[in-house]
Amino acid sequence: MNIYDIHKANPDIFTQLTLKDQLFLYYKCPQTDKIIQLYSNHNQLAFTISGKRIIRHGDNKWITNRNQGILLKRCAFLQEIPADYSDWEVLVLYLKDDYLRNIFEEFRPYLNLSKLPKVGVKMIQEFEVNDQIRNCYESLLPYFSKPQVLPDSIFEAKFKELLFNILVHPANNQLLAHVNQLISEYVISIWEVMEVSYCYDLKISEFAAIATRSTATFRRDFEKYYRTTPGKWLTKRRLEKARLLLQTSEKRIGDITFECGFKNISHFSRIFKEKFNLSPNQYRMLNNQSKQYDRA
Repeated sequence: MNIYDIHKANPDIFTQLTLKDQLFLYYKCPQTDKIIQLYSNHNQLAFTISGKRIIRHGDNKWITNRNQGILLKRCAFLQEIPADYSDWEVLVLYLKDDYLRNIFEEFRPYLNLSKLPKVGVKMIQEFEVNDQIRNCYESLLPYFSKPQVLPDSIFEAKFKELLFNILVHPANNQLLAHVNQLISEYVISIWEVMEVSYCYDLKISEFAAIATRSTATFRRDFEKYYRTTPGKWLTKRRLEKARLLLQTSEKRIGDITFECGFKNISHFSRIFKEKFNLSPNQYRMLNNQSKQYDRA
């Protein structure tokens, strides 16, 4: 599910304001499923007002809290309700590249862009929230409850102050490095998207959106880099991961199906058997028997 489209299409659930085509939201998360798969084709900043959620990407996990914001880059991810359930009240700011580029150029003379760290490979990144940053984002909250039209100039000034304070905070150099790369019109490579996203059940058009390409351009760039089609490559990588999990974990077949991006258990079992001539359960049993024999 494209979280941006979900947010934009449901203003009755996700209270929202727009600023020059930028979408800002303030809401209590309505999630009821224990875990959901989402993806976004826009960068977003998320600030936890209260409660928490668990965000997972690959083998990495983040637990939202008031003292750290989260930058969700263009990626697919899992959002999970924690065992100690609590509501999650959150402010979300979507950042589109063109608008962010204009603001960054305004900030550039005041930012320390020398000796920035290398941009991290993690697609979800925490950043520090101090009292000054918290005061800035909390000053935005009252405007979400006002029915009257808000002049862009007022809200934009507050948003710029918030973003500036985040970027100049010395502890947020990693985020500053990412934004600096974005505004330099960096073109994300195909492998940067696929190597961290293949295990999510996305359509080719959705992988293309994360990679900021049309579907046709994505297919062309993909085949140029990998020398095969996206469908064949995805099946191969997902089966490799599934086989490894069957060999090294006690996870249920349903959990492996979900974690490897297959649509359902029957689909996974069929594809797996076509490749290895064994069902996933048969493969696991044979592998376990082999281990017992080796130990004997």
